[in-house]
Amino acid sequence: MAQSSIEWTEMTWNPTTGGTKISSGCKFCYAEIMSKRLKAMGVEKYKDAFKVRTHPDQLNIPYTWKSSKIVFVTQ
Repeated sequence: MAQSSIEWTEMTWNPTTGGTKISSGCKFCYAEIMSKRLKAMGVEKYKDAFKVRTHPDQLNIPYTWKSSKIVFVTQ
């Protein structure tokens, strides 16, 4: 999870990574490109690049917050 510079949210959270291409609109998927980049950078969550993975250690993070937040859930 990370603080965000996106103006309409406070932070991003990605308890899952990867995806499945299901339509022609997926041809230029930004998430696939980003996952390959993060894998090349050695980010552990992206060791399988675009393969769908869940990250159970991330699921309880919102329960640790002391106040409500605006969160952009990403993959």
